[in-house]
Amino acid sequence: MNEKYKNQSLNAIIFVSGAAVMILELIGSRILAPYLGTSIFVWASLIGIILGSLSLGYYLGGQISEKNPQLSILAKILFFGGISILLITLIKQPVLNFAMAQGVKFGSISATLLLFALPSVILGMVSPYAIRLKIENIQGSGEVAGNLYALSTLGSIAGTFLAGFYLIPAFGSTQILFGLSLILILSSLLSGKFKLKIAALVFIGLVWLIFQTIPSPYIFETDSAYNHIRVADKFYGTDKIPIRILYLATETHSIIYKNSPNLFSKYEQFYLLDNLFQPQIKKALTLGGGAYVAPVNFLSRYPEAEMTVVEIDPKVTEVAKKYFQLADDPRLKIYHQDGRLFLNQNKTTYDIIYGDAFASYYSIPFQLTTEETVEKIYQSLSDNGILVLNLISSLSGEKSIFFQAEYLTLKQFFPQIYIFPAHYYDGTNTEKSQNIVIIASKNQSRLTKQELLDKSSDIQKELVSHLWTNEIKIDAGVKILTDEFAPVDYYISKLL
Repeated sequence: MNEKYKNQSLNAIIFVSGAAVMILELIGSRILAPYLGTSIFVWASLIGIILGSLSLGYYLGGQISEKNPQLSILAKILFFGGISILLITLIKQPVLNFAMAQGVKFGSISATLLLFALPSVILGMVSPYAIRLKIENIQGSGEVAGNLYALSTLGSIAGTFLAGFYLIPAFGSTQILFGLSLILILSSLLSGKFKLKIAALVFIGLVWLIFQTIPSPYIFETDSAYNHIRVADKFYGTDKIPIRILYLATETHSIIYKNSPNLFSKYEQFYLLDNLFQPQIKKALTLGGGAYVAPVNFLSRYPEAEMTVVEIDPKVTEVAKKYFQLADDPRLKIYHQDGRLFLNQNKTTYDIIYGDAFASYYSIPFQLTTEETVEKIYQSLSDNGILVLNLISSLSGEKSIFFQAEYLTLKQFFPQIYIFPAHYYDGTNTEKSQNIVIIASKNQSRLTKQELLDKSSDIQKELVSHLWTNEIKIDAGVKILTDEFAPVDYYISKLL
């Protein structure tokens, strides 16, 4: 083989394999997210197991290269790497269902092992094998190894930016896997026998076509830079009431009645209590838009008020406009930004702030839970302003640690805190997880349950009856959440 062609082929192979490793790792997070979330446990499993698999691949690649250093063998390694990635598309559904049943910690480990270990091992074999093919004598070995590892790293950098800034926002996870498999098999055509590889390419095309014919149970499904987004129409209850559901990652995020403006979700109904604690509402802020159910309801309840919504994902807003009830309104301002970043830069004062960024069992933005964030929220509220915060937890027991820590954090600033469990509010089943709505007020005077009932509408009376009047018990060792210490993923894992 021409030496120049061989060197160019090796350079291309090294670059492509470096890019493939990082694309595989990033797309791995998107594949696991709908079933296991995006917590630190998922990322630790992905990074740790893929690094371990690459290490094994480096070892095996070095051993094999000493026995039979041929470009055709390296081409076969690429070929089988492409096949192993194609295999992910065929087995990921049963593997993810199995992993989900094991919980976040063990599920993340098992899913990563079963889906991504084999292709990572194979891709790890490429670099040491390519180095062996390029080394002609011991004198130039250091330079050759350095150049190839630099090229592989450049490929990894290119793959990282390509996946993060273009592929994941533009294509579905399965499409990216098909593309990655295709590129590796095409790269393997640089050397070796072609018949099997051409047959594999035809097989990939056939499998891809089959995937396109499988009907989706959703009326809309896509990946964005932040979420796996799905919209489904279903029927609720024995009366078969039509509803529409927004799924973000693995969880139901928002539900609306298709034929009624009434609020479906119980926790969102507690937002109707806002004027009992803050009668003068002119400006409001919502952290976390979702399907914009609560902001739309707010604008209908307060025709003279303004609402600002901070939603990190522009694609979620697009979906809310197309499939839910969100419409352009001069009284509605939308910022596509991280909620903490918005608060850090905020100069506006609001009468009420709604926090709906914690409605998850799997992944909570810890930076919105901390003492520093609560201080920013407190400073952004008017004199008698209130924070209405929704979170999922229990009132006691191991599953209540996040609730306890957040309650303790809020108490550092707000003189009055009211707790409204959505379901278990009679003193029983306190260890069960549920939506808990917290209303934190800057008002120094505390309203009694009777005072709240006296000025409640009929709808509000039933909601006020949920007010938790028992003592909030804080377990020994529970600490205030800070930017320095906020093990929220660990606390949330207790719920699972």
